[in-house]
Amino acid sequence: MKTLSCTENYHGHALSRKRLFIATFGCQMNEYDSQRMAQILQKDYRLTIAPEEADVILINTCSIREKPENKVYSLVGRYRRLKNKRPDLIIGVGGCVAQQEGQRILDRMPYVDLVFGPQAIYRLPKMLRDLSRDKSTRICATPMENDFEIPSPEAPLPNPGTVRTFVTIMQGCDNFCTYCIVPFVRGRETSRPPGAILEEIRQVVSEGVKEVTLLGQNVNSYGKKNVNFPDFAGLLRLADGIDGLRRLRFTTSHPKDLSDALINCFGRLETLCEHLHLPVQSGSSRVLKRMNRHYDRDGYLDKVERLRKACPEISLTTDLIVGFPGESERDFQDTLSLLKIVEYDQIFAFKYSPRPGTRAAEFDDQIEEEEKSRRLAEVLDLQKKIGFKRFKALENTIQEVLIESVDQAGLKGRTRGNHVVHLEGNKNLVGKLIRIRIDRAGNHSLRGSTI
Repeated sequence: MKTLSCTENYHGHALSRKRLFIATFGCQMNEYDSQRMAQILQKDYRLTIAPEEADVILINTCSIREKPENKVYSLVGRYRRLKNKRPDLIIGVGGCVAQQEGQRILDRMPYVDLVFGPQAIYRLPKMLRDLSRDKSTRICATPMENDFEIPSPEAPLPNPGTVRTFVTIMQGCDNFCTYCIVPFVRGRETSRPPGAILEEIRQVVSEGVKEVTLLGQNVNSYGKKNVNFPDFAGLLRLADGIDGLRRLRFTTSHPKDLSDALINCFGRLETLCEHLHLPVQSGSSRVLKRMNRHYDRDGYLDKVERLRKACPEISLTTDLIVGFPGESERDFQDTLSLLKIVEYDQIFAFKYSPRPGTRAAEFDDQIEEEEKSRRLAEVLDLQKKIGFKRFKALENTIQEVLIESVDQAGLKGRTRGNHVVHLEGNKNLVGKLIRIRIDRAGNHSLRGSTI
């Protein structure tokens, strides 16, 4: 779970505003949605990191896997005691679980006042005003046609001094992978006008942001439904020309739509970082077909080869699902062999979790939980060795690092290849791009020193 920290000034009347607490579960899209909630409500609410102080509590939920969903219900239940003490407290549940469950959340949890899906966040100011006026009201927001438009922000970022941030370029997904609930809770693919995207990038850069990550469920298909929009490679070229932007990233990238034009952007666009998150999900062509991924093992490996030819220094990360229904031992060994061939810098691996409403949840060849756990442990053990090898190769190299934050352990930054680096230094370096020497590799991060 993540929470947004406080902003103490907005048009000079912070003390007159009510307090807002936002808890966020799930992916970067949810993090961006929470950021936009804070911006949308910034005129009337200031953020707090203490739910017991809040006048409004919003829980932004994720339904990709069962575990985060269960955490959400547990958390919302704990806020019940706050509602008992302060009946005027407004509790809202948003995000993908809210879109999926809707009225059932209100029926199950009588202390919840508001349920709203990802597309309804721009109606939050009105819905909260309605709830404040009529304490007996409870709202379950249903999708409306204009919910799928993403307006440009009218307020600054909620946290002054933000170094890196997200900008959404599209909503929804048309791929219908058999394990995934996203198309059902976030709708069909809708690309945002390029002018609005560039305007938002310019705004965050003017506020001091150095690095922007472009977000979408499948950014590679950006603009395909709009004849007057550029393709994704074209959008990257437009963003690359924005004054003051130092780094550009994007996620998530679907392998089936990874074009030659996009591959050729790496190493050619000055701001585009040498890192790509390219989810493979499985190393078995048979499993990929059952997942409805629209590519096979050989096609994926061919794109990896072309990426490394275009940009030899690129770092690759991926998502993996182990124990998908019907995954045989041979299929699993195909996944292990793919890890050895590609040598990802980092992976995000999960046991398959059946999601109600998806095709895979109805497959009759589900894998036993114990076997899924065994396979996940084997994947993580192999990747630990591969990742350390990749990190070890960076020792004694000189890297450009963007310093993001400071804590008791010192400065924390990130290379263009998306490797986390810790080093000693003055807190005034936060937000700066500096060159450092990598002194030591760890399993998940690097240690460096200024030069």
